Amino acid sequence: MKIALFFLACISVTAAQFWHPLAPCNDHHQCPAGYCCRYSTVVLFQLCELRPNLDWPCDPTFASSCECNDGLTCQQDPATAQFTCQLEMEVPA
Repeated sequence: MKIALFFLACISVTAAQFWHPLAPCNDHHQCPAGYCCRYSTVVLFQLCELRPNLDWPCDPTFASSCECNDGLTCQQDPATAQFTCQLEMEVPA
């Protein structure tokens, strides 16, 4: 039984090496829907990253995060002073 579990762990680690959610990219068109291509300061090249959803933290300059998903905009919460993705509000005319 221990050998089978060890073998299963080895297969899992090997499979994880070939599938990575942060795939290398050159532009947004190479990323799946809901992702954007952004330079990573950790690995020092561009990766597909998940675009923030409603109430997720964001960066209004997009230096440390992608743009918010469609229909959302990066806004500062007055209570916490943190930027999060919020629903876009239409300005009345």
